[in-house]
Amino acid sequence: MKKNCWLWLYLIALVVISPAGAAEPLTAQAMQLARDATAAADEKDYPAYLAKMEEAVALRPDFPRMLVNLAAAQVANGKLDDAVGTLGRLAALGLHSPVEKSDEFAAVRDSKPFKAAVAKLAANLQPKGSGEIAFTLPEMTGLIEGIAWREKTGEFFFGDVYDRAVWVRTADKKVRRFSAADAAFGIFGLAVDEAHGALWAATSAVPAMRGYTGELDSAAGLAEFDLASGALRSLVRLPVTHDHQTHVLGDLALAPDGSVYLPDSGASILWRFTPGATELEAFAQSPEFMSLQGVVVASDLGALFLADYANGLLRVDLASRKVSLLAAPPDTTLIGIDGLIRAPTGELLGIQNGVRPARVVKIALDRTGETVAGVTVLESARLNMPDPTLGCIATDGNLFFVGNAGWSHFEGDDIKPTAPRPVPIFKTKL
Repeated sequence: MKKNCWLWLYLIALVVISPAGAAEPLTAQAMQLARDATAAADEKDYPAYLAKMEEAVALRPDFPRMLVNLAAAQVANGKLDDAVGTLGRLAALGLHSPVEKSDEFAAVRDSKPFKAAVAKLAANLQPKGSGEIAFTLPEMTGLIEGIAWREKTGEFFFGDVYDRAVWVRTADKKVRRFSAADAAFGIFGLAVDEAHGALWAATSAVPAMRGYTGELDSAAGLAEFDLASGALRSLVRLPVTHDHQTHVLGDLALAPDGSVYLPDSGASILWRFTPGATELEAFAQSPEFMSLQGVVVASDLGALFLADYANGLLRVDLASRKVSLLAAPPDTTLIGIDGLIRAPTGELLGIQNGVRPARVVKIALDRTGETVAGVTVLESARLNMPDPTLGCIATDGNLFFVGNAGWSHFEGDDIKPTAPRPVPIFKTKL
């Protein structure tokens, strides 16, 4: 689920509470240090601002916003060379930040070293990758988030958050509504279950959904549609927890045993639905869970993997349910991943829309699946993927993903359908 452009303000403000007696995760420590640094800056205690940001970045060197803040703290302390070096670290991540427009860098804006650093950051806005638009969904007026492919028929299915619908593109390239009107809430991630003739959908009531009211807050669940007719077979709602959190199920993954796993981006919970069950169960909870997004089941590794928008890549052991954060290799970041897909060759594919520029990365794991061995950028800053969301493996083992979901059209108080527009579906050869 695409977050708004103020993600990093959210990160700095986020409070993570660990269970009594549990060690506070490194990310939570880094965020607290960043908050303390901001408070020091507000008090014009610039030495403390710098010291706190140095500590924060030492814990999480892969956080883009923290690198920007560290550079600002270095400027505030007259350490221009250090600030330029820090901005170079941000550029090495392949990312961009308009630091030249920030008042925090006004004192050095005209210096040659700073301009050189700005040029390195700007270079990351140049398009990279060889992907292409596979096809477009014509005259869409909703918010297209999810995608799934049915190999048996060549059909593509799409989840529409605003219109509370599933659309299907048939093998003869015709697009039509697949589900009945308002069969569920906003439709997010999808998965084809050929064995049971089902299309599973993560469904949640969100403000971007048609017909949303405050009374629907946290209404979410797992919808099962008949794969042939589109009829709704069942809608299993999340249990009422009274935990004062906004629950959002934005993606799902189907396991070989027929279980469905659903990350909850509004709460620190990974849900599971097992065949024959009548309700969702809380499969795993962890203080490492901050903003869960995509999920992949890798039974051959005895694990599943979660994209956490605010924390990076997480591994959950299927037997013990132990959760661990997988560190990103140097000069890489796994922050801001929305969609997570597994390639036929075993790598993870991350659709990273929480960084600038938006991109697609390939994440290689070691043979145990317990370490990230490398990260490769497949697509970045492409004109036709300004707002990519979820993806799937489809024709010839290629990655297909929604290139421009349209979240920006469904923000604010006046939520309504857009004018008919094409939605590009991107294809990347693996």
